Amino acid sequence: MNTKQMSTVSIGGLPLSRLEVTTATSQDFFLLTFVVAAVLLLLYRLFLMWILPLADTTEARYGEIARLTLTHGFWLMPHIDMDTPFFAKPPLSTWAASVSMFIFGATEFAARLPSLLAAIVAAWTAVAFASAFKIKKTWLVFPVMASCPLFFISAGAVMTDAIQMCVISAALYFAWRVIEPETEANRDARRRWRLAFWTMVGLGALCKGLANWALIGMPLIAYAVIARKPVEMFKQIFDWLGLAIAVCIFMPWYAAAEYYNPGFLNYFIVGEHFSRFLVPAWKGDRYGIAHVQPLGTIWIFWIAAIFPWLGVFVSQLFAYLRKKSANIDALERFLWCATLTPLVFFTFAHNIIWTYGLTSIVPFAVLVVRWMENASSKTFRFASMGVFAFAIVSVLCGSLIIKNVNGNSDRELVSTFNKQTNGVTPLVYRTKPWYSSSFYTHGNFTYQPDQSKDAPQNAGNDRIFEVVDNSSVGSNKIYFHGTRHSLVLESRN
Repeated sequence: MNTKQMSTVSIGGLPLSRLEVTTATSQDFFLLTFVVAAVLLLLYRLFLMWILPLADTTEARYGEIARLTLTHGFWLMPHIDMDTPFFAKPPLSTWAASVSMFIFGATEFAARLPSLLAAIVAAWTAVAFASAFKIKKTWLVFPVMASCPLFFISAGAVMTDAIQMCVISAALYFAWRVIEPETEANRDARRRWRLAFWTMVGLGALCKGLANWALIGMPLIAYAVIARKPVEMFKQIFDWLGLAIAVCIFMPWYAAAEYYNPGFLNYFIVGEHFSRFLVPAWKGDRYGIAHVQPLGTIWIFWIAAIFPWLGVFVSQLFAYLRKKSANIDALERFLWCATLTPLVFFTFAHNIIWTYGLTSIVPFAVLVVRWMENASSKTFRFASMGVFAFAIVSVLCGSLIIKNVNGNSDRELVSTFNKQTNGVTPLVYRTKPWYSSSFYTHGNFTYQPDQSKDAPQNAGNDRIFEVVDNSSVGSNKIYFHGTRHSLVLESRN
């Protein structure tokens, strides 16, 4: 067919060659939309990491634990305050935050940086899964994951969850490389993948303990049962050298922690791993309040966690369940097991929090990208605009986020106090201090709820700055008025 003839062939009133160019241009535009949205969300995440204070209770608590570890040398057993060892979590995330503070200073950004790096590594794990799935545009996992609210929040917050996600995602990827159908290309590398898997098992014990082992093991067990090859998979994954590597990674710390802190293993293993999830309104939590939720609440959290992609989750799950077993790709089955098993497990737990679905984000993102690759141009366009809209709305909500987080932190109060004093005037808390109080004062305050029993060092001071509940301000001069409490000056003249 010559050029003149080609121009007479039309679809929808456009010459075919021109339609192809238009379609390609449109595809490139919406791919660019994904890129812009991902970059915008990354820059916005960095901005929030830099500007937001550590908010009570979670971020400020883990930030203060990391600061105390660095400044007072609590490297073996992190402390929640100077006198109280923190038995609730192993120290891997605390070590990471403390090392970051050592390098960059005891700032909010430094405390949050390890979580961002862990989230990026987890995203690269998703890229590796997508590559194994023969997906062409593997990089699309970045905007998909960034637009999941749970991932966006966790990727840059001082918590243990991002590092847990990183370790579990890597472990599952290494496990898949061991059990995937054998080819000439992967036969020789299987031993290395197996040892890498057991290395992650060892690190998992230093991250969240037995919970990590459960979140690694459950998807593998579910996949083995569904694929009807549990014995074969066990033989493929088990490795005596790998087991020895894992034990050598975690056992020295656990042994030393129990030796120098008797009772740690009982509290951490029995309390944190069994009582917390099986005993409603568990009273044994030393460091906070057990999060009592109705059974099945994890699914409410999951809806919020992946909200922009909720329709994809529902439609693809039903499509997967309708498929005949013979038509299901092995990796697709593996990723659905990795996505669903944590959610099903926590369905029957009372004491859960909103971050418990985080480890499901990585495999789910790969499934979303596979769906997009097979979707129509119209659906792909809608998805790209949805991610871009999420990025824009997130940025527009920035002032509200900053206001809310500032209201749950003592950073502004302590900053006001520092501007009014020369470092000699004492700061006295008449109301119970928060973790952010300790972090931003570096522990330099006095907790004295009873004014008649002031500490002796305050007796000779004419000016004492007090932190009081807003309802107890009275006639004192107010220097700072927050959502929780106020900074006032008590005159001693």
